[in-house]
Amino acid sequence: MPRYMYHIHAAGVTSRDQAGKQHPNDGRAVAYGQLIADELAEEYEYRGAIVDVLTPSGRLIARLVSSRAFPPWLQSTPPAQRALH
Repeated sequence: MPRYMYHIHAAGVTSRDQAGKQHPNDGRAVAYGQLIADELAEEYEYRGAIVDVLTPSGRLIARLVSSRAFPPWLQSTPPAQRALH
């Protein structure tokens, strides 16, 4: 199985993945990258983190951010409604 790398850009620093993770295809690798982005966004200071997913040859196949990084009006699911009174 190919080994994909996950480079993380957050707080002005780039952390380059040296170990990577094996996946059977690009789709699975991208899905895993999205999990990384979403987990990072659980910490407020990392909500703007970017995760680059690279193939074993070093080709960028995805640049991902957490859905929490988007303003509420751009999120795919609307935020919970609450009464203003």
